[in-house]
Amino acid sequence: MAGQKRVGNMASGKTETTFQAVRRHLRNGYVILTERGIVALYGAAMRELAKIVDSPVGAFLAPKDIFKDGPELVRAQGLRVAFGAVLRQVAAEYDPPLGRSRNPVNAEARASAIRYHYTYELLKPDGVAPSRRPVNDVDYALEIPFAYAPRPGFKGPVAAVIHVFYPEVLPLILEKLDNIPCAVDLFLSSDAEEKIAQISADTSNWSKGRVEIRRLPNRGRDIGAKFVGFRDVYDRYEIFLHLHTKRSPHGGEPLARWRDYLIDNLFGTPEIAASNLSLFDDPQIGIVFPQHLFELRGVLNWGYDYNLARKLMRRIGVSIDKNLVLEFPSGSMFWGRSAAIGPLLEAGLEYSDFPEERGQIDGTLAHAIERCVLMAAESRGYEWLKVVRRDLYPVQKTVLPVTAPADIAQHRLKVYQPCLAGVDIELAPFARTLKETRPIPVYPSRSARARLNLIVPTINPEQTFGGVATALRLFRQIGDALGDDFDRRIIVTDAEIEQAAYRNFPGFVPAPFAASLDEAGRTIVDASEREGGRLDLRKDDVFVATAWWTAEFALGFESERRRFFGGSRPFVYVIQDDEPNFYGWSSKFVMAEATYRYPEDTIAIINSEELFDLMTGKYRFRAAFCLPYQTNERVAAMLRPTPKERIILVYGRPTVMRNAFELICASLCRWQQRDPIRASRWRILFLGEEFEAPLAYPVQNADLGGKATLEVYADWLNRASVGVSLMVSPHPSYPPLEMAEAGLLTIANDFPGKSLAKRCPDIVSLNRLDIQTLADAIEDAVAKMEPQIGKPGSLRALDSPQSSHHPLASPEDIAALLRAGAEQTEQKPDAITASALR
Repeated sequence: MAGQKRVGNMASGKTETTFQAVRRHLRNGYVILTERGIVALYGAAMRELAKIVDSPVGAFLAPKDIFKDGPELVRAQGLRVAFGAVLRQVAAEYDPPLGRSRNPVNAEARASAIRYHYTYELLKPDGVAPSRRPVNDVDYALEIPFAYAPRPGFKGPVAAVIHVFYPEVLPLILEKLDNIPCAVDLFLSSDAEEKIAQISADTSNWSKGRVEIRRLPNRGRDIGAKFVGFRDVYDRYEIFLHLHTKRSPHGGEPLARWRDYLIDNLFGTPEIAASNLSLFDDPQIGIVFPQHLFELRGVLNWGYDYNLARKLMRRIGVSIDKNLVLEFPSGSMFWGRSAAIGPLLEAGLEYSDFPEERGQIDGTLAHAIERCVLMAAESRGYEWLKVVRRDLYPVQKTVLPVTAPADIAQHRLKVYQPCLAGVDIELAPFARTLKETRPIPVYPSRSARARLNLIVPTINPEQTFGGVATALRLFRQIGDALGDDFDRRIIVTDAEIEQAAYRNFPGFVPAPFAASLDEAGRTIVDASEREGGRLDLRKDDVFVATAWWTAEFALGFESERRRFFGGSRPFVYVIQDDEPNFYGWSSKFVMAEATYRYPEDTIAIINSEELFDLMTGKYRFRAAFCLPYQTNERVAAMLRPTPKERIILVYGRPTVMRNAFELICASLCRWQQRDPIRASRWRILFLGEEFEAPLAYPVQNADLGGKATLEVYADWLNRASVGVSLMVSPHPSYPPLEMAEAGLLTIANDFPGKSLAKRCPDIVSLNRLDIQTLADAIEDAVAKMEPQIGKPGSLRALDSPQSSHHPLASPEDIAALLRAGAEQTEQKPDAITASALR
């Protein structure tokens, strides 16, 4: 072997000289240049250089992390590895189809993503619980007044609930309240008789509505008065305004303007008041409040209030954690819809729940309630919006101008960032092996259209094997059965979508992974890149899951859909194997197994008769249907009696452990080495997946067909004589059945509940699977087929396995179940568990 470099197809015994290697690289480079451009060619060159410097596989090291992580990588693995890691990272950035690419469809979503300040540390050194908050330059608010003259549909009266601890401030508030373009009834409170007398005098000439004054204890300050002292008021009013005669003596000069800032942004002019009131023409809006005073932004956290807030939210049936976004009307002045604060009014709060007044600036129930107002509103399905005058806020790019009503719908996507919808997409080091389950944040859509959603790991042609293809076919059939009143969406969770994949779905448009107006009828969303994105979630979304982690997503999406909109929906689970057993006894095992244990939520479509019997024997489902084996129609049409050749067709997928690629290669090698003369006349063709030829070495006479087209696959089925296809699971797997139908003597394997020999006598179904047994079966099959070489093969019809009952997966029946589920009661659940949100 001196003077040669083995870089070619080792499985076929070929070697490649340096000249041949250079020629191959030039040819590949030309293909990359013409198909993907100069940038991709540069990335591919960096990848090849990394192979020379380091190895074909290895670490990635972003250039920006060289000084941070590079020294440790050099110490641990050496300079060559570190240099190769940098080159590999560069290659990943510049060669999208092969590297860790970024789908251009999501480019705009990445640019406008909401970023957050956050830390996982439990407490700050001073004992304060940190919060997740948007960074200043992406914390948006609507500009008020609007650039047009809104005419609020609400005609009043508004209930202005005002706690008057400092009566001298009341005249200013009353003067500004006159700006509201409808009747305003005043509900005023204070803690002392002399203050009550002053309030009475100041309101004696109020002409915009009625006046009611109550003497209430100064316990819980304005919060106690609003949620306890005036609890009875809200049933009589649709819209209210929470105010108080705020002073912040503890804040010194920076907070001196806080009260005026809040009033100015709420109803400081007739135009501002009308703009804010018009937002409630949208029945989903529950709270409207001013953008935070800029001087406060550094202290917008849970403070010492987290435990109090958590207990309060539990009291109203909502579980929270500090990973959720903390947003609240700081200063506790805001416009509101009475129904939106219903959970707090119904919590049974009493004055005794509040501590006695001692000048506290944090750590009281009142401070906790302030931080829970928006979460309480969201738990009833309401949303909120922030507003601000441009001249009162320094971060100008976050002040969104409203020139027409349509702007509000568009700006809502930036302003409203739900507090109870998770945005944490971090994958902790301990969870790196669970990357499939990395959370997908969602966003409530305003679209009233029903929609069928397919959640699938990939749609890329080179990765679309039988299971994904089956799911796509079912999705199309169920969608057709549901009809034109259901939109359709494909959500890809794992593999970034290659541009070529979109062309396989005519009529579907690529949609960014981002909150949107959600108006398109048929969309494809690339959710493989989670950072900064959100998935639109409609009131009438229903989901089709295709693997255990997509089933977990479907359950999580339904949990959030139920919180946003109420009601309950089942999901369709296309079960294509007993997936927990892919992982041995492990976290993935139990997580996968748990997805089968939602009997009231799951419409199961189980792929194959054998698997149906197994799964329905182990689990209960709302409904279960069998998807019996059927030959691919296009393949069946191309099968015909053809002279057989000395070809062993192998279903070889190194990345799929249950296909036992290693065992097949070891058995082929053993057979070839002990029967070399006969083996030298037989050609071995691996089909099913692209892989590097050295993986099959030292198997001889081997060729790699990769993931063949149906036409090429049918041609090989017609010509081959022997087939080898293993599936270490209860699913029968389609390739051995297709091989048998085409007249190949096919070697497969038994599994509890499965024996493919029952389907066809030309299938050798091994009940013991080891290297020697499989090698013997290959040798016997080759010997048996030798006399048939050159003779036309015979097509076979397969028998169906015997079973007591196999209800067939009718798209019409499944569509009817989904429609019935969507028509269930729309009552919102009493309790929403944030920990269940994904």
